[in-house]
Amino acid sequence: MLGKLKNLFSKNKNPLDMPLDKLNESKIKLDIQVKKLEDELSKIDEQITILFEKAKNSKSKSEELTIATKIKTLSQRKKQLQNAHALLNKQMRFVDNLLVIKENEEILKSTPLWNTLNSMSPQELENHLINMKINSENIIGTLNNVLGITDDMLSSASEEHDEDIEDILNTIHAIKEGELDIDDAKEIVSDKKKQEKEDDFEEELKKLDKIIN
Repeated sequence: MLGKLKNLFSKNKNPLDMPLDKLNESKIKLDIQVKKLEDELSKIDEQITILFEKAKNSKSKSEELTIATKIKTLSQRKKQLQNAHALLNKQMRFVDNLLVIKENEEILKSTPLWNTLNSMSPQELENHLINMKINSENIIGTLNNVLGITDDMLSSASEEHDEDIEDILNTIHAIKEGELDIDDAKEIVSDKKKQEKEDDFEEELKKLDKIIN
């Protein structure tokens, strides 16, 4: 299983190119592997507890030595499993964060973040993604903090990329200043979209008129 996961997270592939279905499949595999490790760790702990109980009632030095040897072997195995568990947790964090990024791809493409993420090497991006915890509600803020992108940079790039974003940001600022309530803001955004559709329709009619005449 670990071998397959290592192939999936190849250092030569851009993680952002991974399809969502593959990422979800990887998450399921990781969940299963983590559960198996946790079950085995729990069993080892139980075995060690039983051995220590036996050691309390041991009758000879040789019996103590036998029990101690078994405990040592189990402890070594436990350490190996803990190391594997830590590795899987890193991969889980990587997959979870990458899933959030992919699910919010369209939003991120309207900010400097997407170009910044795309310009990273696979190794650099992986290092970032295993050392943070992001969610859909605060994805831009978290990535900005980690990648050092300021609000001014974000606002500037967003405005250049999409005028709709600029208008919505201005509406948000008006809400924050108490100049608008949310219902009015929703109406403003809806009216703008309606006007755009009407303008587009008029343009289409003009084109059609030219073709007919």
